[in-house]
Amino acid sequence: MKAMGDEARTSQPTSPWTPEQVRWLRRLALLIGLFVVALFLWRIRSILPLFLLGFFLAYLLDPLVDRLQERGLSRGMATTVIFLLFALLAFSVLLLVLPPLIGQAMELVQGCLPPKGRYYLLAQELLDTIERRILKGDLPPFVEQSLQQVGEQLGKWLLASLQGVLSSLSGLLSLILVPLIAFYALQIYDPLRERVRWWVPPEYREVGANLARDIGALVGRYVRGYLALCLVVGITDIAFLTVCQQVFGMQFALAIGALGGTSYAVPYFGALVTTLTGALAAYTTAQHHPALCAIIVAVGLIAINQAFDWLVMPRVVGQRVGLHPLTVLFAVTAGGTMMGILGMVLAVPVAGAIKLVLQNLLPVHFAPIPSDQDAAKMTATQSNEGGER
Repeated sequence: MKAMGDEARTSQPTSPWTPEQVRWLRRLALLIGLFVVALFLWRIRSILPLFLLGFFLAYLLDPLVDRLQERGLSRGMATTVIFLLFALLAFSVLLLVLPPLIGQAMELVQGCLPPKGRYYLLAQELLDTIERRILKGDLPPFVEQSLQQVGEQLGKWLLASLQGVLSSLSGLLSLILVPLIAFYALQIYDPLRERVRWWVPPEYREVGANLARDIGALVGRYVRGYLALCLVVGITDIAFLTVCQQVFGMQFALAIGALGGTSYAVPYFGALVTTLTGALAAYTTAQHHPALCAIIVAVGLIAINQAFDWLVMPRVVGQRVGLHPLTVLFAVTAGGTMMGILGMVLAVPVAGAIKLVLQNLLPVHFAPIPSDQDAAKMTATQSNEGGER
């Protein structure tokens, strides 16, 4: 029997590949698979933004779904409730706010186009004033032609950009697919996160999962807080410009206020564009005292942005990501120094993520410092325990 067993083992076919060759074949197969996936994603790149936007909305709405689940609702029912509320709010904005906003934005952009746009004519008057009072003569013909071409190209670019944005926003495919993607992504969000968790090696799974969950929650709080801040800035700008509209008769309060809220996400540059656009619109559309209206609008918009930048944003965003307001100001300034506008946008979540990593790696050195109230409670608890003993 033993001889028969040895003969059977020796007769089994052996692999023609050595272990080293198998490892190289696996690496080659992995590289080919990655190449095929990259090629596939490149070929479907036109639809990827729709799915990314849908998953981003699901990422923002997931905490609300989790809260409803804690109250006893199933995942499907909680997703349906949040989706219906979000859809109701979105359609209300589309029906009530979007039509007048689009009308004002189109009129504002068309004012830059030659030959009868009010801002184009204002630029021509400014050039004539420079020729008469500063240069004491006419500008060279090539300078006038160059400036005219720049103005025409700028106006056409603005109009084409606005039309492109409106066409992308009003596209039937986007309006239908993005909410559906967000709805189904909300249903699989937690199972998908658990599936990704099991890809991590077992020895790092628990620590990595906790750290990824904390960083994801931090980034979510930051994004939701910043979006809420942009909304509040836009509402404040609209309210201020509406007052100026009632007093001086200026136009485009809704469009400029929406521009201020949207561009607030871009530090400094957004405030500059909003202020210049608001002052120019006030000067050209005010029914009386246009110069005074332009000055008041410019000063008011600057004051609103500075108040939110230095007083509101560090406290609101800092509390959401667990950072001190001074740390937020330092992170934004350092990010702007290193990477410009993009660095300023990413500075706060990166600083919060670094803080979480340090607290997990070095918990003794980077543990949160208790406040005076917490210290008093701890002292009182210890004294009570000592008295009971």
